[in-house]
Amino acid sequence: MAETILEVKNLKINFKTYAGTVQAVRGVNFTLEKGKTLAIVGESGSGKSVTSNALMKLIPQPPGIYADGQILFEGRDLVKYTEKEMTKVRGNEIAMIFQDPMTALNPTMKIGKQIMEVILKHKKGTTKDMAKKRAIELLDQVGIPYPEKRFGQYPHEFSGGMRQRVVIAIALAADPKLLIADEPTTALDVTIQAQIIELMKEIQRNSNTSIIFITHDLGVVANVADYVAVMYAGQIVEYGSVNEVFYNPKHPYTWGLLGSMPDLENKSDELLRTIPGSPPDLIHPPKGDAFAARNEFAMQIDYEQEPPMFEISPTHSAKTWLLHPDAPKIDVPEEVQKRIDGYLAKGENTDAE
Repeated sequence: MAETILEVKNLKINFKTYAGTVQAVRGVNFTLEKGKTLAIVGESGSGKSVTSNALMKLIPQPPGIYADGQILFEGRDLVKYTEKEMTKVRGNEIAMIFQDPMTALNPTMKIGKQIMEVILKHKKGTTKDMAKKRAIELLDQVGIPYPEKRFGQYPHEFSGGMRQRVVIAIALAADPKLLIADEPTTALDVTIQAQIIELMKEIQRNSNTSIIFITHDLGVVANVADYVAVMYAGQIVEYGSVNEVFYNPKHPYTWGLLGSMPDLENKSDELLRTIPGSPPDLIHPPKGDAFAARNEFAMQIDYEQEPPMFEISPTHSAKTWLLHPDAPKIDVPEEVQKRIDGYLAKGENTDAE
């Protein structure tokens, strides 16, 4: 049986604002096994980045409030940790790769010194010479050419893709057990995105690191994740293995995300499918199913009662009344199914188990 490294139970994060209390994360539950990758997917404002920041207790308090729930990392509840206790966890046991490498790096400090800082802080007994040697090894590991020369250069001397590799090297410096990647490929072109994703997969194979991958792009998910959590309006609305969620999606929101993925075979005059409407106001979350107003298959009950998580398989569940035994049978929209079949035909997910 696989070992669980992280278990999140009923996590709720609120933000106090002048307009009212924003319920940004509303009862999130998931587990992550050692050596596996969980992708958390959703539109901007779905709560995925707030969730990832909450895991490292990077939510400013105030205005952020851990309203409820547990974050059990190797059985320890991080919600109860003091800031002093968390400084021993951050960068050491749990590390984060941020979306924008230019803001994650200190522009006035040579990149080698930035990597060395992490090593010297978290690896007791390490000398500066040892830290320098390890920093150069890390630069080589993440695919930066001429690492000895690059060690002494500043962030502005690197391309966007190379800066992201430096950020990954810093995240790996203390050999963390859990790596959180918050949209690490968003600002990069498609070719560089593929290289960064392949690098992360290689790191996982070599070190058995657990990874949480935050993204809005389901196309990326197919090639990187073992499990997928689809988030909407601060809640997980579908959860399962990558094959279950990608090739047998059950929630209408997941259908919308799959249908809106760009495809290299799209004709120039062919419009992408979009999800109508916009996410709800989480100061006043809607009654019933939060996705109801944007769901073309919504029923009366969607506006009255919040759906539970319906189990589809031991590893797959979805939060939609369409899975109730009395609900009408609704199939995946034809254009979405064509997109899924296209990915199947091309073998896009051959690496996923």
